[in-house]
Amino acid sequence: MEKNGMEEKPLKLLGRLLLKLLLLLLKIMDFLAHRLNLFPSFRRYSLSRWKDSFSVIIGGDEVRTGKPSPDIFFEAARRLRIEPSSCLVIEDSLPGVTAGKAAEMEVVAVPSLPKQSHLYTAADEVINSLLDLQLEKWGLPPFADWVERTLPVDPWYIGGPVIKGFGRGSKVLGIPTANLSTKECSDLLAQYPSGVYFGWAGLSTRGIFKMVMSIGWNPYFSNKEKTIEPWLLHEFTEDFYGEELRLVIVGYIRPEFNFPSLESLIAKIHEDRRVAERALDLPLYSSYKNNSHLRIS
Repeated sequence: MEKNGMEEKPLKLLGRLLLKLLLLLLKIMDFLAHRLNLFPSFRRYSLSRWKDSFSVIIGGDEVRTGKPSPDIFFEAARRLRIEPSSCLVIEDSLPGVTAGKAAEMEVVAVPSLPKQSHLYTAADEVINSLLDLQLEKWGLPPFADWVERTLPVDPWYIGGPVIKGFGRGSKVLGIPTANLSTKECSDLLAQYPSGVYFGWAGLSTRGIFKMVMSIGWNPYFSNKEKTIEPWLLHEFTEDFYGEELRLVIVGYIRPEFNFPSLESLIAKIHEDRRVAERALDLPLYSSYKNNSHLRIS
């Protein structure tokens, strides 16, 4: 390969890919640190510090053959001094799932690409994101951070003018949503798994309201793009297209999934509403109603 001109592009692309992989690893470590209460805030610690929280860390260069060979999982079990059949593997790639099953381990797959769960049939379970990991299914101690059927998340913030959506919220579902454009927040939405979240919503001329929302592709309607559809839990007498809407998202309820009928989808959405309304009365979540992000001058 020449060292000048356009021939350097493959090296640049490789560098970007490696950077993305590193960022993905850091996000996974951040999540696990938070869920397992390994330390108060992962971001305060150096990379060398989080290594102390794991009994064994093995790189692909430490075994003879990489995935889909099971070598790396066999080596992990050997160093942990436990039988491979007693291990639970969490994997995001198809070669990793194949390797875990070849090692006779139970495998939970978290597909790294959206809408690809149908490719992971070899896994014992396929989940939408690490938010949906239930360790008790595998004979392990459960996470202790779920509260009233909700999972607290580090709050995140989004806003913009209300736009017209697909026209099915009110007409088809009887559930009017205040849609936001994803063009200005696509990078932010890419950081969060699809699913049903909840929090607080501020409208510039109307006040602050409880809110439950979906993020994702809405499998029942087979959206082609990832969308955000907040439902403000209040009876409005008129539309407010164009009005500035601010959201503070504080918790997670469930992953998105398909439904056998429109009626079952509507029933589940109303159940989500009840869960969100109860949760937002808890001090854990209600304090965010006073967040300055919601107050639009």
